[in-house]
Amino acid sequence: MSYFSIDESIENIKNPYTKELFKEVHSSYTMGNYRSATVMLWSVVVTDLVNKLNVLDSIYNDPKALQILNEIRQEQTKEPKSSKWESEIIDKFHRQLNFFETYEVSDLEYLQQMRHVSAHPVISSADLLHVPAKEKVYSLIRSALDSVLTKEALFSSKILDIIFSDLNTVKDTLMTFEDRERYFIHKFLNKIPNNVLNKFIKTLWKYIFKINNADVNANRGINLDILQVIIKNKKESFLIFLKNEKIFISDLKLENQLKEALLDFLVLNRFVIDFFESESIQTIHAIIDDENSEKKYQIIKYQRIIDYINYLITTDTRNFVITNLEIVEKESIEHDCIEEFNNFCVYGYCQSSSFYEADRTFDKLVRPHLDNFNIVQLRSLIEGANSNDQCWARWGKSSDHSLVKTAITDLDPDFDFSSYTNF
Repeated sequence: MSYFSIDESIENIKNPYTKELFKEVHSSYTMGNYRSATVMLWSVVVTDLVNKLNVLDSIYNDPKALQILNEIRQEQTKEPKSSKWESEIIDKFHRQLNFFETYEVSDLEYLQQMRHVSAHPVISSADLLHVPAKEKVYSLIRSALDSVLTKEALFSSKILDIIFSDLNTVKDTLMTFEDRERYFIHKFLNKIPNNVLNKFIKTLWKYIFKINNADVNANRGINLDILQVIIKNKKESFLIFLKNEKIFISDLKLENQLKEALLDFLVLNRFVIDFFESESIQTIHAIIDDENSEKKYQIIKYQRIIDYINYLITTDTRNFVITNLEIVEKESIEHDCIEEFNNFCVYGYCQSSSFYEADRTFDKLVRPHLDNFNIVQLRSLIEGANSNDQCWARWGKSSDHSLVKTAITDLDPDFDFSSYTNF
């Protein structure tokens, strides 16, 4: 049996009001008042479920929760002294909200029975009121904590429709990734239990990479951002999804919009491709190598950034290397190959094939990193630029190259520039 502590579980009760009420249950149990603990425990469970309905209605606009609340209100108005609605609330949470597993329903129904025999005298019995055993009450308390009190209201898998509807509403208001991340974490991600999160990830994947219609296409951007939020903040859950859903993710849909969405995603998350079946990986590589495919997707084939840098330096890539520059720089720093990155920057500028490209590569590859180049890299830069008229003959080269000269003399005041007449 797994470890369990009532004291520790109390701290995990989600609703503050429920937590205060449960302290009365705990106190009764500790003092040996097992009948009182059982009667109060049922009341706490029912109260907490009503609180969860209010949360689902007021915060998440769950129509099912509102429907159940209205049914309870109608029942109380019709028969104020009846507790019939209490008997039905467990079943409604189970059938309408998918909140409980079947075994949890059985445990809670048993709690209700124990509450009944503990609170109501039995005329035909010698002991008019039943006194449950300590071990039985402990088991009831554990079941109530695990299946109700320590669960978020969002435990229901029905909440997925609410989340997607909410994202559709805010997509035109929250435009940046940072805003969407902050919003989703606060409102949903920190409150979604793992089993619901797994279903949510699978549904996200389906909407982003498998379905192509007007409604889904309109939300693909925010859905992609939310998937990135999950990868960033709940990566272990995402990895579990990938391991468990190998066949599902490997079923590729290759319509243009879906194919492009998948490739753009893999550029940012290259580790994901290792979870596909081998046939699907071969298909993705074939798409990448197609002559009509954008060259920026080549990075997907390289798990190690050093291998991608070597590919760029040994391949005629100068017209598109800047596309993945942020990824290359970031991972070069993370994997301690910044020297190779700086060599790549020097190479990219010196291979420029037009004045426009030279302007662009200097601004992107040289200017921001000039202070990080060592003297060997700076010498390679002026040698390469001195031999390429697209670098030395362009309009802006005078001011640009003066920056390079300053960087060189800062490292070597006696550097001889006489051999580099063009530069």
